[in-house]
Amino acid sequence: MTVLLRPLEPEDLEPLYQMENSMEDWEHSSNTVPFSHYLLRDYIATQKCDLAIDRQVRLVICDRNNPGLVMGLADLNDYNPIHRRAEIGIILAKEFRGRGYSLQAMRAFIGYIRSARLVDHVYAYVSEDNAACIRMLGKCGFIHGSTLKNWFVKEGKGINAEVFQLFLKKVR
Repeated sequence: MTVLLRPLEPEDLEPLYQMENSMEDWEHSSNTVPFSHYLLRDYIATQKCDLAIDRQVRLVICDRNNPGLVMGLADLNDYNPIHRRAEIGIILAKEFRGRGYSLQAMRAFIGYIRSARLVDHVYAYVSEDNAACIRMLGKCGFIHGSTLKNWFVKEGKGINAEVFQLFLKKVR
């Protein structure tokens, strides 16, 4: 299976609802409350698909031969137009994890960001215990930038966040 990135469509509401409201995945995000169908439907309907306006880009990760099969989401958020950087993230539905699809999706997403010249620099926060994600980012050319102590809290325990960076344009 080869992944394809595409914009959100109204028929993506239910998979988006399931992924956004998976509380066990919240430890990797900033979600603190569930999103309603209404709120997500409104988000899909009102996004302008313009980084400067929406301050984010969210694409669906799907099977190239079956674009209706939602495998996950690729996000570019926390956009800073002055410094031309944004946070990047990939989340896959559980049934697609551990099979190399996140690597395919991240490479495709980076290619899109480069060709569209959206930003010059992307970064990702990764829990220090997420070895699979750390390996995947390394394969995509990300470098370790820093460690944030006790950045995440998991089951009442502080977990360090590793910050990874990818420079899409040479910086002097």
